[in-house]
Amino acid sequence: MLGRLIDRPVRTPGGTIPGTVRRLLPLAAVAALLVLPACSSVRPYAATVNGSRISQDELQSELAAIVGNEAYLAQVQDNFQGAAGERAAGVGQRTLSTAFVAALLDRRIGFEIIEQEVRRRGLTVSAADRTTARENVDEQFGAVLKGFPASYTRWLVESFARIAVLERALSASSAVTDQQVAAFYEENAALFRDQACSRHILVATVEAATAVRARIEAGGDFAAIARAESSDNAGPDGGSAAKGGDLGCVARGTFVDEFQAALDSLTAGQVSAPVQTQFGFHVIQLVERKDVPLAEATPQIRQLLEQRAAGQSPVGRFVSDAVSRADIAVNPRYGRFELGDPPGVRPPPAPAGPVSPPSTAPQLLPQPSPTP
Repeated sequence: MLGRLIDRPVRTPGGTIPGTVRRLLPLAAVAALLVLPACSSVRPYAATVNGSRISQDELQSELAAIVGNEAYLAQVQDNFQGAAGERAAGVGQRTLSTAFVAALLDRRIGFEIIEQEVRRRGLTVSAADRTTARENVDEQFGAVLKGFPASYTRWLVESFARIAVLERALSASSAVTDQQVAAFYEENAALFRDQACSRHILVATVEAATAVRARIEAGGDFAAIARAESSDNAGPDGGSAAKGGDLGCVARGTFVDEFQAALDSLTAGQVSAPVQTQFGFHVIQLVERKDVPLAEATPQIRQLLEQRAAGQSPVGRFVSDAVSRADIAVNPRYGRFELGDPPGVRPPPAPAGPVSPPSTAPQLLPQPSPTP
């Protein structure tokens, strides 16, 4: 949904950005609306985002543009599937499924959040941005683009251009900051409190584990025995065997249940009896328990945040974060907004029976405005 707003490369005047539209426009926006009767008691908004309205007229004009593009509808019918398996087409002739309004309104909300941030930062969309955005729209929609009204195409181009402008601004300051590291540390305090530093030796049978423990109890060197006997040698780093059985210092709940329960029962320096898991039999030693200060945790946190950032564009990260903090409300006619996984608009329940369709598209949905 909104967190996936940006996910594929799109050209900009200065290079490429992960693009909005391969899933967001030809696929995610291909979800559709089973048109509900107008209700005079419902206020004329589709959604509000931080006090700004996305009007019903805007949404209905976009639906009209889509419903009037038969080539596009055929394409999306082949590609779209809603969360509950809905297809693009609705239950009646020239109707569309309620999943459309959810996906389409999700996109509108994402675009509105981006537009608000562009205004807040005082960013300017240049002629070059619009030219490149038009090339992106042409490329991603292909021949079906000509079936849309010119006003709708201009809106798409302007939305793409704002994404490119914000992407550049965010990319200029996308390095992980000390403040972000500190915030992660505070928000995930349990990960760094009372960590268990441990090591283990993994063998195939309880007899072998018992013999290993006896050698350690008799004064044998744990690390040397682990390097010689442990079968935990998988992975690019050779597993824990190559490191003398060292498992590092980790938060409670990191290991499988049987291993974790045994580790939790140990005091510093103590060696466990053989512990069976699906991997084999372990002899575990608790080295120490400690709280990890921010300074010690910083390299690990920074690496984690950098890895997360590498898998998502700056605009995608921004929208994901902004959605969680935004004041978003959806007209019940179109469903409800939920901060779930993923966050987004959930469509209203489908009616119990089929809805009789009107005979023409203009009756089904209002025609788009002649201006953007």
